[in-house]
Parts: sequence; structure tokens; C-alpha cells
Amino acid sequence: MKPDMDFAVFSKEEIDSLYESMIQNMDQKQLQILTDKYGDLEHFRKHFTENAGSEEVQKNFQKVVEWYGDKKSAMNAGMNPPKEEIMKAYQNRMDEICRKLAGKKGTAVSSFEVKSLIGEYDFVAKQLFQMPDVTEMMMEMADGYQTDERLGKAIDEQYGEGAAEYIASAILEFYKKTE
Repeated sequence: MKPDMDFAVFSKEEIDSLYESMIQNMDQKQLQILTDKYGDLEHFRKHFTENAGSEEVQKNFQKVVEWYGDKKSAMNAGMNPPKEEIMKAYQNRMDEICRKLAGKKGTAVSSFEVKSLIGEYDFVAKQLFQMPDVTEMMMEMADGYQTDERLGKAIDEQYGEGAAEYIASAILEFYKKTE
């Protein structure tokens, strides 16, 4: 282990528990991918644990805790992920919503139909991520669509040119705070 590791958000024991839960919830294909990449699961465990202590990963952990509202809820979601078929169904639904949103490009993001699609996305995200409120996560996702060139390009490649900016704008409109 690196001497500079700092488990500021999650302790080493909690990181180990998350690792164990993650491995237990992977199918054979996912486990094989890790084995192929790292040689065996013990080498992957070492890589996972060392990275968990990095400043960047700790910042991400902190965001996740904020999204869930508290550390216990974040740990519970990490330890009890949805089953693979349920996760796939939610992901397919989110993909379908994004396709519909991309098809609305040119429609005002404040329109009822666009807001309804983002509302549906909000509902599915809450179910998938087991979170009572996904506002902060969605706002960060929208920011990423607008500021992360690689992410924006990937969204545009998947849903059509301009989709990342349009979906981001629709998300920001839906979650904007009114005073």
C-alpha cells in the first residue's frame, strides 16, 4: 500500500467492503475482463484499493456522499446494487429517453414535452441509483456534457450532433432553481 493513501471519505475497511460487494455482484464476463486486464483478482484488488486513496477518487467519493445525502446511504447503495437485469432495464430506459430528447432538438427546453422527458429521466435515475434526490448528480452530468469535450463528443456520436448541448440545456432548465 502507498504511504500517502488517505481514506478521508471511506475507511480502508469500507473500501474493502465495497470491493467485495462489487466482485460478488459481477457476472463471469465482467470478472474475466478484470482477470484479463490485471492478471488475477488479487492484482485488481490492489489496484482498486490504491486508487481509492487518491485525491481524485476521494473527491469523487465525496460527491457521491453528497448526492446520497450521507455516507451510510452511499455505502448502502454501493453494497446493494440493483441486479444485472434490473440495471440493464433502467439503462435501456434512460437510453430511450435520451434518444427522445435528442429527437426534440429545436424544441424549447422549457416546453412541457421536454420537461416531461427529463422528469421521466429523473424518476428512472432515482430508481437506478437508489437516491431520493438526483438534482446535484444531474446538474454535474449536464455540466460534463457541456464542458468535457470527450463526454460531449461521445453523447453526440450516440444521439446525434448537438445532442449533448441540448440534453444538458434541458437538464439545467428542469432543475433550475426558481426564487
